[in-house]
Amino acid sequence: MTETCQDILLTILEELVEGQRKKFKLKLSDTELRKGYANIPKGHLEKADVTDMVDLLIRYYQQEYAVEVVINVLDQINDKDLAERLRRKSAEGGW
Repeated sequence: MTETCQDILLTILEELVEGQRKKFKLKLSDTELRKGYANIPKGHLEKADVTDMVDLLIRYYQQEYAVEVVINVLDQINDKDLAERLRRKSAEGGW
């Protein structure tokens, strides 16, 4: 069975420990985005668990750009390992 973009984002974000998850949400709500995209409001992210975050990411940015946004935010919070794993997985997945 092939992993979907959603599956992989879930797997990656579930690996963030609580402190990292807070930093991730904070960065995500004010990271610079491509023209035409809006940041997910802080209010939506505050109480969001990992599943909610993945839903929000895909709803706001669609699959391909959501992956790119997550990689950028992981790089910004200095989680290079997870960012690299997501890069590899998305290349394999081809979405």
